[in-house]
Amino acid sequence: MPRAQIHPVFVDRKTAAEMLMISVDTFDTWLRAGFIPAAHIERGQIVRWHWPSLEDRLAGMGAEKHHDPSVEGVRNVQKGRRHAAA
Repeated sequence: MPRAQIHPVFVDRKTAAEMLMISVDTFDTWLRAGFIPAAHIERGQIVRWHWPSLEDRLAGMGAEKHHDPSVEGVRNVQKGRRHAAA
């Protein structure tokens, strides 16, 4: 019988960026802008994010509270607008 796939609950910065299919630099930008929540675990060099919280935030639970120009630009392109957000 095949083993069930294990999904991480707490992830480091690099893994979170990979799972979101963004660069680590973009992850850091989103973090500074407050678009994603701060790490849930910070113990010395161990810094981890709660993956379900990241998923919830990006799925729309509270994401509209934060303004990120790069996300606004994507929305504009999706809506057919080409001008940059002011």
